Amino acid sequence: MTKESRKNIAYNYLREAILTWKLHPGSPIVEQDISDQLSISRTPVREALKLLEAEGLVKVMPQRGTFVFELSTQDVEEIFALRENLEVLALQAAIQSIPIDELNNLEAYLTTLTEQSPPEHFFTSDRQLHALIVVNGGNERLALFLDSLNAQVEQVRRVSALRPNRLDVSMREHLAIVQAIQARDIITAEAELRQHIRNVKQSTLDVCRNMWWQGTIGK
Repeated sequence: MTKESRKNIAYNYLREAILTWKLHPGSPIVEQDISDQLSISRTPVREALKLLEAEGLVKVMPQRGTFVFELSTQDVEEIFALRENLEVLALQAAIQSIPIDELNNLEAYLTTLTEQSPPEHFFTSDRQLHALIVVNGGNERLALFLDSLNAQVEQVRRVSALRPNRLDVSMREHLAIVQAIQARDIITAEAELRQHIRNVKQSTLDVCRNMWWQGTIGK
């Protein structure tokens, strides 16, 4: 096994644990513990943590150690303000270029989702829609910025999506965006995209505040 592959194993393991709340916000990450769990040396674990720090998923505190990053309400406000404006820029560049067959496939997939569908199916449709917009926008730097922003908010956003009816509402919001893009209607598509991102932000803020109130994560 190469050094690079060991680093990737550690990175993927830690990233998944953070995004799925196996490691909660504020939890310490001990290099030796991860090394023992994965049966690899501490060096690739340390390198993986550097990547996760660059993504904003972990925070290194001198003399204290490494911890899963805790989002504040200010962080959420800033992240979603940037995400909204960057995704709208991508949409403006991409709306004429997104293949109609891919939009049709996504529309068909969205219409299969019900309240009984696993949450991961909703998350998959969300990733597919935003990827269609960003990839077809053709701006690699913008795509990198959005990847970083999305990583920072993903673990809280997953929890916010579990609020009553949020997944169903999100599906309908996605469907409205897809249908506006199919019609190449930039005015409607932009309005629907902005409203969707603002709704996700509000849901995320509500969950964050509830968790802080309950003492689940730090303020």
